[in-house]
Formats: sequence, C-alpha cells, structure tokens
Amino acid sequence: MKQERKSGAREKKKEVSQQRSEEFRRAAVEKFQNRGSRSVEEVGRVLGVSSWSLYQWSKRYGKTDVMKHHRRPGDRSVQEKLKAVIEFEGLEVEKQGEYLRREGLYSEHIAGWKKSMEVGLESGGGGLTAAHRSEWAAEKKKIKELERDLSRKEKALAETTALLVLKKKADLIWGSGEEQ
Repeated sequence: MKQERKSGAREKKKEVSQQRSEEFRRAAVEKFQNRGSRSVEEVGRVLGVSSWSLYQWSKRYGKTDVMKHHRRPGDRSVQEKLKAVIEFEGLEVEKQGEYLRREGLYSEHIAGWKKSMEVGLESGGGGLTAAHRSEWAAEKKKIKELERDLSRKEKALAETTALLVLKKKADLIWGSGEEQ
C-alpha cells in the first residue's frame, strides 16, 4: 500500500512537471536569473516549482535567451572594467545581484577592479614609483624568507612528531626504562 502511494505521488509529480509549457519555463528562468536579492527557494515558492527545476531549466533555456554571452572577466578592457564598476556602484543593492548575473561577474571582480583603480589614482596613474617598487621588492624578499623559515619549521615539527611516535611504540614493545 505504501509503495503504491509513493509511485502514485511520483507519477502525479511527473505529470505536473510535464504540464509546464516551454513558455512558462522560459519565463521562470527569466524570473530566476533576475531575482535580485531574493533566494532561489523564494522564487521557486512563488512560481510553484522546486529550486532543482529552476536550475535545470536555467541550464537549458538561460544561456540562449536571457543571459548575454560575455568574455571572461579578466579578458575585459580597462574601459569595460571602469564602466562595469560605475554601473554596479550606481545600482541599488537589490539590483546589484541581477547586474552581476547578467554580466557574468562576481562581486569580487568589481571590488578588485575598484581597488586597482583607486590605487592607480592615488599613485598618479603612472604605475609603481621607485619608492613603491623598492618597498614591494623588500616585502617580496621578506615573504620568501618567511616561507623558507616556515618550511624548515614544518619539517622539524614533522620529524619530532615521528620520533615521539617511534618512542611510544618502542616503549610499548620493550617497556619504558623507568619500570625497573
């Protein structure tokens, strides 16, 4: 009886999913991709579909109709990056997520580009000055030394740990010298 109910529920669910028209699915994908700060589950509840369905439909319909096809973020020109930062910063917080999805970006891209632009403006836009270069080289040298020191200490710690394990095993096999 229980098995029959499960299979009946499965068939009913299958019928419902097959009843969704392609037009409905495309509209759902558009709402899903332009959801702003709303969660996928919230959009799914409103539409009456599961988040899994939204993801699957997005794979099928999203790339060709709703989303633009963009190059990788690193392949963009300086002008495109500047335009993206300005557009992103000018949007309300609710619309920023939609913008990022539409443009194929992450907030880390925008933040990195913005920081690079700020650094460039602070240094006069001429790249690294001699003082900055020497400071950068000194920091790089210090980092290498610290990494070398850390590696040496990690090896020493591993050796000490191995010796302790061996000592414990030897004490278990032959007994410790303190018992006599």
